[in-house]
Amino acid sequence: MFDIANLSIGVLLLLLRVAVVFLLYFFLWQVLRVVARDLRGAAPAPAPASQYGQLVVVSAGQTGIPVGKSFPLAPVTVIGRSTEAEVSLNDTFLSAEHARLQWRNGVWHLEDLKSTNGTYLNGFEVRSSTEVHDGDVIRVGRVELKLLTA
Repeated sequence: MFDIANLSIGVLLLLLRVAVVFLLYFFLWQVLRVVARDLRGAAPAPAPASQYGQLVVVSAGQTGIPVGKSFPLAPVTVIGRSTEAEVSLNDTFLSAEHARLQWRNGVWHLEDLKSTNGTYLNGFEVRSSTEVHDGDVIRVGRVELKLLTA
């Protein structure tokens, strides 16, 4: 004989299972949509142009900084691990204030700020204030930065 009570309970359970699966997939779709929107919006804003030029990352070492990222220059620009430095790099081989790039009499000058691992200009260690020209490569820690003047 046909039992309508068992049939209606079975159909009701099936509909509830389908609803739970639908809600689960709907939730996952919403999460993916929000994550994708956040990732699209998280693109780094280009660094504002500076009349003094910029330092562009040529080799990032293990810092995770994208190659090509640029840092605008001020008349006195400190490079280091400190968040207070104008060019702050997350490299354990850097001192808090590692090197200073200074604009004097129309020429850039680079000096090492008594860092532990030294500062290098085009592969040579900087021991005193040294002139830096457009296209020169500065290495601090494991990061290489190219000077591009405006």
